Amino acid sequence: MVTESLKPNPSSLQDFLGRTWPERAGAEVADLHEISAGWESDVYAFDLIHDGERDRLVLRIYPGEDAWNKSAREFEAIRRLHGVGYPVPEVYLLARTSSPYGKPFIIMERVDGHGMWHETFHGPEAQQQERMELFCRLFVQLHSLDWRALTDDDLPGTAGPYGAIDRYLGLIWGFCERFGQPGYLVLMDWLSAHRDAMACERPAPIHWDFHPENMMLRADGSAVVIDWTQFEISDPRFDLAWTMMLVGCAEGEGVRESILGTYERIRGCPVREIEAFEVVACAKRLASVTMSLSAGPEALGMRPGAGEIMRRQLPALVRVYERLQILTGLRVPEVDQLFNVEESGHGIRA
Repeated sequence: MVTESLKPNPSSLQDFLGRTWPERAGAEVADLHEISAGWESDVYAFDLIHDGERDRLVLRIYPGEDAWNKSAREFEAIRRLHGVGYPVPEVYLLARTSSPYGKPFIIMERVDGHGMWHETFHGPEAQQQERMELFCRLFVQLHSLDWRALTDDDLPGTAGPYGAIDRYLGLIWGFCERFGQPGYLVLMDWLSAHRDAMACERPAPIHWDFHPENMMLRADGSAVVIDWTQFEISDPRFDLAWTMMLVGCAEGEGVRESILGTYERIRGCPVREIEAFEVVACAKRLASVTMSLSAGPEALGMRPGAGEIMRRQLPALVRVYERLQILTGLRVPEVDQLFNVEESGHGIRA
């Protein structure tokens, strides 16, 4: 649940919007209620009534140390993606310095629809195929966009073919030092040894959490992609590998292969060296949990309640660790300690 200090109320939101959103001056806030509390933000739905009309909106509040940057990053990413015609909600307002909740937030369009996870993996077979096709088509479409229209930063175009992987090697090193978890440096050594195979041929916009539950399916069969807090311009294989890791460890190896195969078919060519990028994805997932549980989720820019969510998801995290070991043959002491892992002839046990 959201912390009490961040819990909004209709009157404070109504007063704020009356002062800062001239187009909606005098509007009434109604039916404000929480709809999601994930790792990174608290999300509320509400109606804004004005001039006899009712706008259906979303309030997204950002806790954590990186809230200032994260809120602006998501707002700007959605604004620009909407501008080039990619299916995202429309954003209306970013509040940082003047937020009545002491934390940044954004106001955006509320999409009438539902997440696609269950239908993509557990619906009737024909429906699963249809949803997988839609999912991968939007994934390929995202990675095919011209990144220059989506950022003012020229770094992806000038950092050279190894700029993306070098950045993540630096991040791994920095987080190991900051949070006192040197065990992850063995993965940095592995990635350094495979660096030559990880040159980026074409930077692209990436989501970093592209999965079917972050796609809202409308009644007309179209979908809108949400949750852009980790948006950046980088190698699209980071994005694909993260999705394969996340969905594959939840739904099984066959689903992982189905995502890769469908993505490659729509893209029209194979994806090279995807296993090396899966190592990055597994390391990112495991490190975000061990470091958050050690230092507190706020230190990594997450909401205070994220730690409890992580603990409930530990069984799936065991499968992430198993995949990492298949790919590299390596163990990470901090992860072993988290799971209280014991060596056995049957693999790892948590």
